[in-house]
Order: sequence, then C-alpha cells, then structure tokens
Amino acid sequence: MAATLFFWVCAVAAFFFGVGVIVARNPMYSALSLIGTFVATAGLFLLLHAEFLAWILIIVYTGAVMVLIIFVISLLNLQREDPVRLDTPRRWGIGLALFFGLIFLVYLFRDPSVGFEVTVPLTDNPAWGSPTSVARDLLTRYLIPFELAAVLLTAAVIGAVVLARKAEPEEKSGPEG
Repeated sequence: MAATLFFWVCAVAAFFFGVGVIVARNPMYSALSLIGTFVATAGLFLLLHAEFLAWILIIVYTGAVMVLIIFVISLLNLQREDPVRLDTPRRWGIGLALFFGLIFLVYLFRDPSVGFEVTVPLTDNPAWGSPTSVARDLLTRYLIPFELAAVLLTAAVIGAVVLARKAEPEEKSGPEG
C-alpha cells in the first residue's frame, strides 16, 4: 500500500513538473521544474530498488548539470519572449494525433499480466540496479542505443554552440582611406 502511494506521488509529481518544463515562459522556472522532474524520477528509481541510478540522477543531473544550466541561464540573462500561439487548428490536430499515437503504443506494448498494480521489486536479482549490472547492460545489451544517445547529445551540443554564437560584424566595404 505504501509503495503504491509512493509510486503515484512520484509519478504525478514527475508529470506536473514535466509539464512545467514545457509551459514555463521563464527559462529559470523551466530549469527548476526540470530539477523537480529529476527528483521525482529518482523516487521512482528508489521504488524499483535501483538506488545507484537514483543517486546518480540526483548527484550528476540535479547537482551538476542543472546547476550548470541555471548558471548559463543566469549568465545569458535571457529575456522573456512572446508565447507561441497554440490555438491554431493545425497544432491541435498534431497534438491530438501524437496523444492518440502514444495511447496506442501504450496499449500495444502493455503487459496484461501486470494490470494496474505496482509490483515491487520487478526482479528477483538482488544486483539489479547496481553499478556492475548497469555497466554490464550499457556496454553489452544496450551498446548501440547508448552510442546513438552519445552521438545525439554531441550533435545537440554542437547545434547549441552554433546557435548561441554571436554573428561577427561584417566589415564595411568602401574606399580605403
């Protein structure tokens, strides 16, 4: 009963903080909502008895990466932009199509044996979630997705650098003096 309650508290918190990341107009509020999402997700990892993953999420992402992101937001002094209009029929159609596609995927890949009950733990292996098992899985079974994620993150960093770079002033072409 307590595990089910803890699951729902963390899941609902992660959902609402995730929505806060998207809808916040101020980048600082968006970053703080992302910290809340990380903490709620760490709670879900604790529920799954993956303590190592939970603490890595808290220490690395919340403690280091998000502090760096908040520092960059503060350093750039980003101004509030006009909100994107979401009332066009085309955007609503795309949103509804994505929503129903997600619902279909959840229905397609559901596990009928689980039902709506939260079972803890999900595995009988006591080493599940340990640093050794995480490393073994990342470097054997999930090597290709792990490498693809690294390439995607590298491309995102390069794109961010290109977009953030200030345009150099062009030299005026004219008679030299």
